[in-house]
Amino acid sequence: MSGVKSHVGRKTLHLKNKEERKLTITLREYRPGDEEGMIACIRDEYQDTYFKRGFYEPVHIKEESDSGHITFLVAQTKAGEIAGMLILKEFSPEEDMCEIASQIFRKKYRGYGLAMPFFEYAMNILLDRSYSAAYCLPVLFHDVTQRLLYRLGLRATGFILNVFDIEHITHSYQNGKNTKHSQGIQIRAVGKQDAGDLYLPKEHQQFCANIYKELGVGFHMEQEDVDHGRVLPPVSLLTIWQNELQKSLEITIYLVGEDLPLRIVDLHTKYSLRGRQVSNIFLNCNDKNAVWAYHVLEEEGYFFTGLKPLCSKKEYMVLHNPGMVEICFKDYVVSEEFAGLLHYVSKIYEKYKKRKKVNSSQTKKKRGINQNG
Repeated sequence: MSGVKSHVGRKTLHLKNKEERKLTITLREYRPGDEEGMIACIRDEYQDTYFKRGFYEPVHIKEESDSGHITFLVAQTKAGEIAGMLILKEFSPEEDMCEIASQIFRKKYRGYGLAMPFFEYAMNILLDRSYSAAYCLPVLFHDVTQRLLYRLGLRATGFILNVFDIEHITHSYQNGKNTKHSQGIQIRAVGKQDAGDLYLPKEHQQFCANIYKELGVGFHMEQEDVDHGRVLPPVSLLTIWQNELQKSLEITIYLVGEDLPLRIVDLHTKYSLRGRQVSNIFLNCNDKNAVWAYHVLEEEGYFFTGLKPLCSKKEYMVLHNPGMVEICFKDYVVSEEFAGLLHYVSKIYEKYKKRKKVNSSQTKKKRGINQNG
């Protein structure tokens, strides 16, 4: 499915802040000439560090709009100034979901309660089209987006950890002790109402079942297959994307093959998990060999961080390998809903650290190195 474009009407808002100052805002679709005002919003919040680098270029914004894959929306004052922006991004033909992203306001227009009606405006456009799901990747250094999208029916399903290096992104919120920024995953079912057969590790099945129930969709949880004598396809089907600036590797595994262990080792050789280099994996859990792959990836230093469901014809579990990067879960700013999920993942992380420490100790002993060096 892909979004079928329809005419989007304007919406006018009459707002007040705590000081009773009035603000009239018109919400509408982007039109040529808005680019500099949109860029001003980005610079006001992120200076020159926003990770979507093309959004600093007027020509790129126009090209993205013309392509049909991104719908730019703007909030404009009565005087004609662009007060804020937001995008709806579709991923067809690769995936069928639509992402709600890049809601950014100029600082002087904050405090008027503009965020919620802007999200509602975008959601009405999204629901008028044909997508498998609506989803968002809210930041974890504030919880505004998480809370507002919950009110619009999006539910917390997982985390993508350590995506952005704080040395390369500036914003107006606190960073805490984490050296890299992480993202939550929020989903609302739209066109896809059944997740199909799911192959998930036994220890996470109940957790994942609760997520699908919260999303209100059908699913069938398969029993974990521990038969390691199964016949696997010879070659895995996967894609990789390395963000060299952020030192963040993203691997999507569509089909699990017998070559997967070697492929992962090769990738870790090419993108060594040292310094701030990390890796996130999206593993197709409709694949009957997904549980075998999960245990392979666990041996390679990955741990479970939730689900990316309903976003295409496949369902994905998310795994993370932090390499040498320490994660401070206490410093993430999350909504009440995300807090429960964060607690679950933080417990998995603690087990991961203990396992890593044991493995490191065993490796040293094998190499004849005692604990004193």
